[in-house]
Amino acid sequence: MTESARPRSHVGFIALLGAASGLSSFGMASVVPALPALGRALDADYASLQFVVSAYLGGLAVFQPMQGLLSDRYGRRPVILGGFTLFALASLLASVETSLFGLVIARFLQAMGASVATVISRAIVRDSFEPEPAAIALSFISAVMGLAPIIAPLVGGIAADWFGWRGIFWTHAALAAALVALLGVSLRESRPKDLRPMSVAELLGGFRVLLREPRFMGYALTYAAISGAGIVFVTAGAALFERLFAYPPSRFGALWSGLAASFVVGATIAGQCTRRFGAAPTLKLGIGMMIVATLGLNVGAFVYTDVLVFAPSLGLLMCCMGLMSPLCLSGAAGDHPELAGVAAGLSSSIGMIGSMLAAVITGAIFDGTAHGCGLLVAAFCVAAILSLRLAQRAERSLTP
Repeated sequence: MTESARPRSHVGFIALLGAASGLSSFGMASVVPALPALGRALDADYASLQFVVSAYLGGLAVFQPMQGLLSDRYGRRPVILGGFTLFALASLLASVETSLFGLVIARFLQAMGASVATVISRAIVRDSFEPEPAAIALSFISAVMGLAPIIAPLVGGIAADWFGWRGIFWTHAALAAALVALLGVSLRESRPKDLRPMSVAELLGGFRVLLREPRFMGYALTYAAISGAGIVFVTAGAALFERLFAYPPSRFGALWSGLAASFVVGATIAGQCTRRFGAAPTLKLGIGMMIVATLGLNVGAFVYTDVLVFAPSLGLLMCCMGLMSPLCLSGAAGDHPELAGVAAGLSSSIGMIGSMLAAVITGAIFDGTAHGCGLLVAAFCVAAILSLRLAQRAERSLTP
């Protein structure tokens, strides 16, 4: 790490990167309260409205690896500023659309811009800190980032109530413009200056290098498995709690805010435990939490169906996600500083693919009971255990 790359204020630097990282999830969650109003305004049924959501998720999955590549080639600062500027412009475009097709295109462009958020933030951390402090910094960035899905539905709902559904996209544009201004003033280029600029062909070759590495794939697949386990109940949770416990949407929304807070708690614990005990023991703690949460969810599914079994188990699962995610992402980007952006983008994309796979499978197997959901979480738990073992075995083989 060069001196010029070192942040002047760790607290302010991490808080700003946390806010920047949360832009992509804020852009996703804040639109959900306005979907009924969107359907009425654009004369679209609910099935068609799902393209407003899926176009955004698909855009994130496609463009995250590309943003990492661009940041390794041209630098972190211009890519993150350009991405957030595109997000702001696409938000303004979305706010004036009068057709569902046009809105879907604008959402895809929003995702193209927002895809820089977590990828470039993690690359900047990798540039600016040594591996162990980087894991700690990413944990606290995840804690700040975890506030986005808690406050986004509330902010989106208020904006929609006051200004209509277009107000949500005005809010998106204003938030992105504020981040561009703050980053433009305070963010210095962090890409190591002593690295030879790589050609596009060499950077694309980085994908092949990383995909062949057991350490990278182990951590990336662990992250994908953790994300997939959480998405199972994001996809089916509202319907499941309505059928099993007669929870209306508002009550489930309140429960989900608590679960999102559990993610923040887990990320905070990750930072503290990593500082005291190191990343490997902290990840073992996370796996233990995931096992306990999985057992609780399956007890609730097959033995004793009660909200007092499901809710704490889901809270523990979300806490596990908050604890393990930043450490897995840090581990995936740790071996190749010259490919930090590519590694960050590729690991994020693998995690997004895991989440999309979980959502598809959940939709296919959901029958109104928790049986399939419990078994699917158990499958992802086994996948996380095996993937983490692969990563840590490869890590030990590299240690002299």
